[in-house]
Amino acid sequence: MKKNLLISVLVTFIITGLCAYAADYTRYSSKFIKNFRDCDSYQETTTSNFEGQNFSTTRKINGWRNGYCKYQETYSSGAEKYQLDCKFADMQVEELYDAMKSRSKKIERASVDVFSKVTDPKTGQVKYVKSDSTIVKGSKGYVAWTKYLNNPYFCEMKKL
Repeated sequence: MKKNLLISVLVTFIITGLCAYAADYTRYSSKFIKNFRDCDSYQETTTSNFEGQNFSTTRKINGWRNGYCKYQETYSSGAEKYQLDCKFADMQVEELYDAMKSRSKKIERASVDVFSKVTDPKTGQVKYVKSDSTIVKGSKGYVAWTKYLNNPYFCEMKKL
């Protein structure tokens, strides 16, 4: 259990760190926002340099599958590469779209839950339990995306 908690916290900080980089140095393009609104297939890649390190972010909208908007995001920097596979219902797509199109310069703060993966030893059933929370600050779009990208019920992360 402690190992799962440690891994969950580590993963959250990695994703939050990468998202912080993305929030400050990579904006959502108007084409991405337009395609995300209807979950139309679209892909874009951006690159930036932050504190002497090159970063690449690929955002891929895969379209509607089984009632969910399928979305994939890949982050890479040097030898590190992570991929998020997400699925969003209509309600989440609408919330994320509204947040991205917001032009407000106001910095928002929100509490983001940190989850631990727990496997039932008898059944092998996996569930996620809130183990902590962290405060994120940024634009409305950044805060909304961070909330979902760090939630295993919406997005699953793997190291590539």
